[in-house]
Amino acid sequence: MGKKSEADWAYTIIEEKNGPVFVRDLIEEIIKCMNKSEDPKTMASIYTRINIDNRLVHIGEGYWVLRDK
Repeated sequence: MGKKSEADWAYTIIEEKNGPVFVRDLIEEIIKCMNKSEDPKTMASIYTRINIDNRLVHIGEGYWVLRDK
């Protein structure tokens, strides 16, 4: 398998936390895992990738969970 995408990392992180994760915490964790810079452009790009991945669901108040299988 190739390297993980931002959305793959988001899935893994939420799965490991076993519950809702606040978007800022999620993005910061992805940045650490992928060794990226923590600048607004990178954070916006990661947010966009999380937002379009159908495995992840925004449940309000900035929290994300995994979609029920």
